[in-house]
Amino acid sequence: MSHYITTHDSTGQSVVSDKVPTVPHAHPIPGGRLEILYSSHDFPPSLETEKDIDQYAHDRTHGMENGICPSKGTAAAIVHIEPNAISAMHRTMSLDVMVIIEGVLEAHLEGGEVRTMRPGDSMVQRGTMHQWKNVTPNDGWAKAAGFSTAIQLPLVIAGKPLETEFRM
Repeated sequence: MSHYITTHDSTGQSVVSDKVPTVPHAHPIPGGRLEILYSSHDFPPSLETEKDIDQYAHDRTHGMENGICPSKGTAAAIVHIEPNAISAMHRTMSLDVMVIIEGVLEAHLEGGEVRTMRPGDSMVQRGTMHQWKNVTPNDGWAKAAGFSTAIQLPLVIAGKPLETEFRM
């Protein structure tokens, strides 16, 4: 799989950046791996310089201070989920869009709802507690594209301030 980020040369022409390798870096996560495709620490990011590309190059090898999505920025990733893996019930302080690419995933919500998702299906997580379960037939892997953006904090729902949370 190849990965490219575009930019502009000194004359303003579109070119592919040579600042990052063309192969995404895979970070191990419980039950799979995560390939960070892009991250910015500002929203909206400035594209007048390559500051965002430099920051992404750092993030992909050193990780980020706030998990996947920088606290004031954006991120895009491919999530690979092992056969039969079940994530922790969790909440992130970001707006996350997940699009299923391969396999079958169940999204379990804190309120008890379950949605079965197949390739092409999507879910927008708005700071909600959720859990992913790979139910792909024949012990298959599942893959999803994830897009995250920072949200206004604090997040207060029903009078209660919420934070990033993981329940095992």
